[in-house]
Amino acid sequence: MTLLDRLETIFGRERRRGRDAARTLYARIVEAARHDHFYRARGVPDTLDGRFELVALHTVLVCRRLAAEGADGAESGQYLFDVMIEDLDVNLRELGVNDPSLGRRVKEMARAFYGRRDAYAGALDSGDRAALERAVARNLYGTLEPTPENVVWAADYIEAAAQGLDSLPLSAVAGADVRFPEPAS
Repeated sequence: MTLLDRLETIFGRERRRGRDAARTLYARIVEAARHDHFYRARGVPDTLDGRFELVALHTVLVCRRLAAEGADGAESGQYLFDVMIEDLDVNLRELGVNDPSLGRRVKEMARAFYGRRDAYAGALDSGDRAALERAVARNLYGTLEPTPENVVWAADYIEAAAQGLDSLPLSAVAGADVRFPEPAS
């Protein structure tokens, strides 16, 4: 076995571990995003777009926490992003989007994710509550006119989730040992 073969084996194993951990973490994110309280009690549209918004929101929160750890966290965040994009692709295919527009739709969703990341993480990092509430109203509720109570509630939820994630060590977050606030409380 050549040195190149050994390096490929070592790094390939590390990549597999990273992707496996990201898949487990993503499953937790999806579980949190599917909590029916968001849809039934808080008015987030129970549509493909509404579900994407909640998955994107929770993924942004985790990636924000991972990015705070520098290169190791950024690498874990990239694995998580890749897993999310793969899942979006699979789900769109299952919904029957198999035409040439599939790649374009996935790219649009990736761009939308980065916009959400900038809006939510930027508001959290700067402590700008008004910007966070605007991001919630614009993104989480889409074309709906949300009640002010739901916008405030969602911003409170986001801040609590970010604080909870910020208190965890990188090993816990990267190892999928994350907890999001209970939405119904």
